[in-house]
Amino acid sequence: MGAGLLGGYIIFVFMTKVLMSPNETLDPADFRMEGVLGYLSNPIRTGGTGELIYSQAGTRRTCGARSEDGVAIERGTEVIVTKYERGLAYVRTWDEMAGEESKQKR
Repeated sequence: MGAGLLGGYIIFVFMTKVLMSPNETLDPADFRMEGVLGYLSNPIRTGGTGELIYSQAGTRRTCGARSEDGVAIERGTEVIVTKYERGLAYVRTWDEMAGEESKQKR
């Protein structure tokens, strides 16, 4: 019985100290899509869907993307996600967003 308790204690210590790291907790804010910066690997046609590549939680990910205002966006353009619904990211170009911000500062 003592050997079984000792073995159980060793397994418990191993599980709590080695496998359960307090630095690895998941935060929903780390996986929020609004505000994510990425680029298009497939262009978005007028009213159509393209593919967005972005980095989140240390990994490279992809998802479908549509232009927020329905205009075409070329392949390789840097975009920002403004809305995420039903697995599709609605995006605007980085240049467009930066231009609006600089106009507001004036």
